[in-house]
Amino acid sequence: SSTFARPSAQPLPNLQRHRCTNAMRRVKNVSAHITAAPTAAKPKQHSQPELVITLIGGGNSGHVCAALIEGNTNGRVKTQLLTNNPALWRKSGGRPRVTFPNGDVQVGKLHRVSHDPAELIPQSDIVLWTGPVTSTREVFENIVPYLDTRKTAVGTIFSQGLQHLLAVRIFGPKVRFFALRNIPWLCKLVKKGEESVIVGPKTSIDVMALNLSPEFIKKELEPLFVVQQTGTWEPVMNLLPDFCPVVFNPANQIIHPAVYWGLFRNYTGKPLGGPAEPNEWLYRDMPEVSGQVLAVLDEELQALKDAYYQATGAAGCKAVIPLADRLRLQYGDQISDFSTMAKMVGTNKAYSLAKTPLLRTPEGVAPDPNHRVVTDDIGWGLCTLVSIAERLEMEGVPTPTSMMRMLIEWHQKLMGKEFLVNGRLCGCDCTELVLLRPEEPLELVAKPPPA
Repeated sequence: SSTFARPSAQPLPNLQRHRCTNAMRRVKNVSAHITAAPTAAKPKQHSQPELVITLIGGGNSGHVCAALIEGNTNGRVKTQLLTNNPALWRKSGGRPRVTFPNGDVQVGKLHRVSHDPAELIPQSDIVLWTGPVTSTREVFENIVPYLDTRKTAVGTIFSQGLQHLLAVRIFGPKVRFFALRNIPWLCKLVKKGEESVIVGPKTSIDVMALNLSPEFIKKELEPLFVVQQTGTWEPVMNLLPDFCPVVFNPANQIIHPAVYWGLFRNYTGKPLGGPAEPNEWLYRDMPEVSGQVLAVLDEELQALKDAYYQATGAAGCKAVIPLADRLRLQYGDQISDFSTMAKMVGTNKAYSLAKTPLLRTPEGVAPDPNHRVVTDDIGWGLCTLVSIAERLEMEGVPTPTSMMRMLIEWHQKLMGKEFLVNGRLCGCDCTELVLLRPEEPLELVAKPPPA
């Protein structure tokens, strides 16, 4: 269904065990699984040369990386940090620490910290952007004068939309680029420049790459992120065949727009107060109407992915499963109610600590149009998907995107942006996004041609 209206909350059919097993099998079949040591023992390294990695950004995941890399590689990989606030990191003497779920602590070492890319990028073997997707263009454009693509690989710790196309457009077709489908751990910042905590590690993460070998992924990237001090070598990395699992990911790009609209759907420009004030928790007790909108968004996403697969045969599409299946597979033991989409999201313990982004005034609360829950998942999520749908339509393959377009229009009004005009992606603010252009081949969504 692509219409806005949807019958009142109907329970989602129970997902049978074999369905989840088949879904997981589909994901694994398209993954080029890179085997890793089953315990905390590190793979043997035979006189590997020293490397230099530059982290960009000092958020949650940036803090964890800064604390892990030195110990994970026995000092073979030297860590640098490019940040707007070097002084914050000097308070700890360049020795940030991370605490694991079992209480153990690992201390990192920052060899250089600077706000100037000219001081750090030229000698880097790997550059890792750890910030929000909406800032990716600005970051890439700032470092491109100092980056030699023959020497340096560029990556993002979380990828969404068409970041791989952005990398090619800025760095050129020979860019050595990688993107993680998800952040390697559930983590949070405790004290800026000094301390972070891993709330929960993940057993595996998917990665996509351009002009990089599987050996590079295994030997150079995987060790950077493992939480070996907990007694296991995880997360291991699964190399996927193309970028479709990122582009069509049934995750934040559909969950956040539905959730945020549901919380502020009665907002008309005046702050909401009293009984109308939205839940302080972003996901807890998710309203059924939000769950219904989310279910329709996922229907549209799956239909778009299926249409793209039929048009291109991109193998990565087979790794994209429906949202309900993904939630059960990834969080099955943390969800207490599977009866509806809203209940699956609202009773997921992994989501329970996220607070609703809002602006508080004496009269009540208003939505925060500059929070990444809004900016990331509209401009770099739903708009990207609609651009692919419009390109497919040019090939005579229409797909339903009514709910996506409704939510773009609702959010762009909050943001003061113009992406959609009369239902089409031709607004003046589309130039700040990374969209599939009408003249570009559909295949670019999956992977640019070899350099």
